[in-house]
Amino acid sequence: MSMMQLNLEPTLVLNTAYNMAKVFVVTGAGGTGGYFIPNLARQIAITNNLRRMERLPEHKLIIVDADDVSLSNLNRQNFIEKDLDKNKAEVLATRYGVAFSTNIQYLDQYVTSTEMLVDIVLSVCDLKNDQIPVLVDCVDNNKTRVFIHEAVEVLKQKLKGVYSLSSGNEFLNGQVVCGFTPGKTFYSSLVGYENNRMFCTPTAPEMFPEILEGGDKLPTELSCDEAAVSHPQNIMTNITAANILFNFANILLTAKVDNEELPGLTHFAVTFDTQKGTYRTFLNKENEIKRFLNATNGEQTSVA
Repeated sequence: MSMMQLNLEPTLVLNTAYNMAKVFVVTGAGGTGGYFIPNLARQIAITNNLRRMERLPEHKLIIVDADDVSLSNLNRQNFIEKDLDKNKAEVLATRYGVAFSTNIQYLDQYVTSTEMLVDIVLSVCDLKNDQIPVLVDCVDNNKTRVFIHEAVEVLKQKLKGVYSLSSGNEFLNGQVVCGFTPGKTFYSSLVGYENNRMFCTPTAPEMFPEILEGGDKLPTELSCDEAAVSHPQNIMTNITAANILFNFANILLTAKVDNEELPGLTHFAVTFDTQKGTYRTFLNKENEIKRFLNATNGEQTSVA
């Protein structure tokens, strides 16, 4: 008779640095991004109203996507007929910027290199103020995810830290990963830092190393027929991924170390299966984090 093995080590709480503004750079405004962005924009608007009273730097949102709304998108994505032939990033930035009275920027281009993404982030992050980028991957190809992974490695040398939120899904299942990489000057700038509870969490490529193979094509390299066949979508899967992304984003926007109910992040990834209705949450346990970090780094990693 087999016994279930329990992991009794404590769950670490990641201090998400409430005083630091989060700059969300969302790459991809289609299947998942189209459902994630409205909730994110609403929460940023609500939170910024409070931050203005607290005299804290405000959160930002930038949407990056070169794709236009096509007729086939209307069945599965968060667009309507009057959006046809318009740029997806522009549609969402305009619609929800007006709806929530908040400034949303957009860039109607595909991310085609690491350098391009680094330049975008550095252009929207104020290096003199307390701002930290959140690179959100709502794309359907691993080549772009490799660019994001490489951009994190570059930006951690230039900024106080980088969050990377990555969603990936097949037709009925998927995963969302929230990686955090502190920069060299992060600790000295953190307000409310307690008990050394700032640590790395794995990025999506560190959990799923096959991403780094980047064997698929960029959107610019796909024909319309190839895109339709290679990336079939299910609206429930997209909405589920978007909701889990928003759960992470909401914590990054609102958590405070002195809030007993929401002091910070207690988990770094969620996998799901919409057909079975099952979810697995990866908690911030030291051995669990080390397992993924060591798999890619090949060395012992200090979590605390």
